[in-house]
Formats: sequence, structure tokens, C-alpha cells
Amino acid sequence: NAQASIYDFESDNNTGSPKILGESKGDNPHSISKFVSGLEDVPLKVGEQKKVTLPVQAPSNAVPGAYYGIIRYKAVPAGANAPAPGEVSLSASVGTIVLISVPGNVKEQVQLTGLHVYKDTTDATLFFDKPNKAGVEIKNLGNGFVKPFGTVEINNMAGKKIYSYQLNNTNPRATILPNSSRIFTDAIKNISGPGRYTVTASVSYGTGSQVLTLKKTFWYIPLWLAGIILAVLLLLVLLAYLAYRRYRRDRKRAYKRRG
Repeated sequence: NAQASIYDFESDNNTGSPKILGESKGDNPHSISKFVSGLEDVPLKVGEQKKVTLPVQAPSNAVPGAYYGIIRYKAVPAGANAPAPGEVSLSASVGTIVLISVPGNVKEQVQLTGLHVYKDTTDATLFFDKPNKAGVEIKNLGNGFVKPFGTVEINNMAGKKIYSYQLNNTNPRATILPNSSRIFTDAIKNISGPGRYTVTASVSYGTGSQVLTLKKTFWYIPLWLAGIILAVLLLLVLLAYLAYRRYRRDRKRAYKRRG
């Protein structure tokens, strides 16, 4: 038997992956449990496949906005393979994410909360190896689903654009749940010579009538160049120290001559 149930979930506030909260009790304000009817267990023979159609109807008192959940089917042995009383069987399960929007007074508002530059998984502003990823962090402040889009550009010290890409450029676009954040991470290229670079994210949502912009500066200094800079700094400190000692020695000699 494919045992049916509805689970609530929330975003992990990073990749957008769902964090399962458990089987829906109907108390979650975003739950789809009151929208879906006809949810029943599905008996299946070995190798059998069935298509299940579930009616969806918004309750009359449903508030406009976003509702979401997971329709989950757990494999439960049946017939001769059913576990005896007191026995526990390991069961696999599959689920599909369901997003439902109730039209009406839906507020769309997002906040561009951060720009990140990575070398693999390390987030920094100073790199000794070429960074290879950029992340745009966006928070959904509204009560509906948002699918942001836009452009991310990278400029070198001379202000020349060396790379750009389209944010959330998938079909369909990835969604941010209400009251949650998501970091859209993409590969970046053409970081070549050492120096200062600037990342600029221009993000829009909904009809695209509003564009949010955020900039971040990072430095790429190869390790060999960092070694040279450090050696020069140490040499300058040493020369300054020697010059100071010589100045102090000359002052003492001049004082003794006057005495």
C-alpha cells in the first residue's frame, strides 16, 4: 500500500530546500491540508503504476496568499509481507511539493539582504585563489510566493564588465516562500589579474516595476603576490626601525658632545 499523508514544511533559508516539519495537523496557517480532498491509500501490485488525481478547493474562509505542503506516499508492506503486530518495517517514501496561491490582496515585497562571493564554500572578501561563485540573498517580506529575477555583473578595477549572468534563470523560476530567505548561487568566471572587483546585483520580482540594487567589493590577490607584498612591508618596517635606531644613536652622540 502507498500510504497517503500531507506534511508541512518550511524553507531552510539558504538553498530553498524544504525542512519537513511533520504530518500536518491543520494548525499551520500555510498548510494545504484543508485544500486537498480525496486523499486515500493506494494499493499497488508488484511493478504496478497508478495515476492519482486529487481535487483542490480553497476553503471559503481562506485568506489570500501562499499555501504549501508535501503530499507524501509511504510504502507499507501488505498481504503476506505485512509486518506482524509489534514488528517494525523499514519503509521508503516519496513526496511532491504542492504550492497553492489564493488570489486577492496578496502583498509582494522582497528585500535584497546580502551579496556573497565564494571560493567553493568559503565566503570572504579577500581571496588568495580565484573565487568561483556568487550568491544573492533575497528575503520574501510578503504573504505570497515570489520568483525573483535580474542580472548580476562583475566589474574589474577599471570599471570594465568582465562577466554577467541572469539570476534565477530556470524554467520554472525558483520560488521563495513567505517570511523566508534564499541564496541564489551561481558560478562566476573571468576573474584573472589581481586587484579589486565589484559585484552588482540588480533584482526585480512580480511585474518588474521595482528594481533593487546591491553592490559588494572583493579583492583577489594571488598567494605569490601576497608573499611579495608581505616581504616588502616587513622590509619597510625593518628599514624604519634601523633608521629610528640610527637617529637615536646620533642624538645621543650629539648630546654627549654638547655636554
